[in-house]
Amino acid sequence: MSQVEYLKNAAITYLRQARTTHAPCKWFYRNKASSHFEKVFGADGGVMKTLVKDASGDARSPINGEISGLFFLANVDYNGQPFDASPFGESRLLVLAGVMLNLAPNMYFADFYCMNGKDHYVTVVLARPGSDADRLCKQRLPKLSLNDQQNNPFIFLSNGELQVPRGKSLFVEVFFTENLDARSRIQRNQAKRETVYVFGRGSATQGGRRKTVNCPTCRVPGEERLYTHYHTMF
Repeated sequence: MSQVEYLKNAAITYLRQARTTHAPCKWFYRNKASSHFEKVFGADGGVMKTLVKDASGDARSPINGEISGLFFLANVDYNGQPFDASPFGESRLLVLAGVMLNLAPNMYFADFYCMNGKDHYVTVVLARPGSDADRLCKQRLPKLSLNDQQNNPFIFLSNGELQVPRGKSLFVEVFFTENLDARSRIQRNQAKRETVYVFGRGSATQGGRRKTVNCPTCRVPGEERLYTHYHTMF
């Protein structure tokens, strides 16, 4: 818990030093290859089913392999809109952020990491009160409040409006720990689909991408030694 708390404070410091501004957030969005959503709206009956958290980010994260969920992105561009391109696939599902927060209102800080020493990510978990995921997160992760911007500048309320970091200085990942009936949400105008431009690999790395261990911004003191011990054990 102390190491995750350290990462949370490091992420807050990073945002402040970068002088990152915030903007209203209407949607949380998830990008995958079109074949993924063909399966969701076909064989799975329109329901997006949670997957076990992989080893992306910090390999020692207390939620890796322990809880299941779906990754969404929360950031908006400098025009206040979801980014118009993605490295994870051309097919996008957007869900009203308020809907997801109502379904899983307990929010926890899980990780702060980078892949290349440049682009940094924060992982926030949304859990349904009383669920298995919520019980585990309560034991292992710092809880976040929508009403406390000082300690939660990642996703918070300001004058009744949800706010997230603007631009690419810090990407906010939302790990939503419930199955999501996408078809039903679309029918209720609470979600929508769109196609976006793809760059890079065009898909997520199988098993997740590990963080850059020696980054001075998001490393935990003594992390190289801890990683050596971790990989010796496993």
